[in-house]
Amino acid sequence: MRSSLLLLFPVVLRITGVAAFSPLKQRNNNIIRHNVSPSTKLFASENNIQLDRRSFATKSIASISTVASASAALLSNSQSALADDEGTIIDPSVDPPKITNKVYLDIKFGNYKTKRMVIGLFGDVMPKTTENFLSLCSNGDVSYAGTTFYRVISDMTIQGGAIGSSSGKSSSSAVLQPDNFNIKHTKAGLVSAVRNKNGSIDSRFFIQTKDDAGWADERYAAFGIVLEEEGTGGMDVVKKISKVDVKAPQNNPKDPVMIVGCGVFEGHK
Repeated sequence: MRSSLLLLFPVVLRITGVAAFSPLKQRNNNIIRHNVSPSTKLFASENNIQLDRRSFATKSIASISTVASASAALLSNSQSALADDEGTIIDPSVDPPKITNKVYLDIKFGNYKTKRMVIGLFGDVMPKTTENFLSLCSNGDVSYAGTTFYRVISDMTIQGGAIGSSSGKSSSSAVLQPDNFNIKHTKAGLVSAVRNKNGSIDSRFFIQTKDDAGWADERYAAFGIVLEEEGTGGMDVVKKISKVDVKAPQNNPKDPVMIVGCGVFEGHK
């Protein structure tokens, strides 16, 4: 107990910053207690310090709580905005997007007669990407007519639409970014935009040959699908192109797979 008292008061003195005073005095190896008012003042001062500390702690906790609440609200708003921006994920194998436009590509390769491929576009979900593709199918100055399917990976994709050069060209001079990546690649025949190193898109596109192309999710923007229209080639054309002989290492078809014509169906321009 004595040693505890000896340890306690120096701490109190240090905390209060009061001039050195000891309520205990050692005389002839006997400890004599001084019953003096400074000790009372010291304890009173200590009590005030404790009260001040509790008051400060209460205010600090209140401030922290206010900041935390504001941060939580900001995070919630940010997440809501992000969710609105990202939109709803769409699985076309379960609930395909509405087709707003239809275009066609007339394709010639090998010993086959020219085959027409009809593509339905998802203009409501992918407005900018759809508009770019529509323009390139309209036989204007910049068009798919005369281009090729330049790369074939049989179990994955057929890639086409490199206008002007191997890097492709968009329908305008502006740098075009994909609308979003909301459509999952869960259905054979989906048409998606090829991306440049900087993430932009141009005229190039690919058509997936298998239902499961999860590797493309959140990386490439699907914007349309090959349709099975009466009198057209549909997915049969895609399958035939996917089996052509190719040259390593770029998987370029040995014989050209040409897009000899293209267009937009009336009422869908």
